Amino acid sequence: MTNFKQLFEHETIQDIVLFLSGRNEEGIAHPRLDGYTTTFSNGLISTIELIKIVKIMSEQGLISSNKKGGYKKGPLWKAPKFVTEKKYGIK
Repeated sequence: MTNFKQLFEHETIQDIVLFLSGRNEEGIAHPRLDGYTTTFSNGLISTIELIKIVKIMSEQGLISSNKKGGYKKGPLWKAPKFVTEKKYGIK
């Protein structure tokens, strides 16, 4: 099971968004992403900041719309280092 508390304590929000958007083909719904951020970032990332971050990441081609109100891998998506190292209980 992924340890989201440690993940949010040690990784950048951009890498976390990359991880969550790439976990499966459907990506992640924005409300769920916002929920993770609200629950685990200890108030460090506001909803407005999250919207700005995903907009920039979309413009950069790192993530793209999944056409269902969320995000999936973009054409320039790359797995964050912590994913390839299988940290935080990631399988």
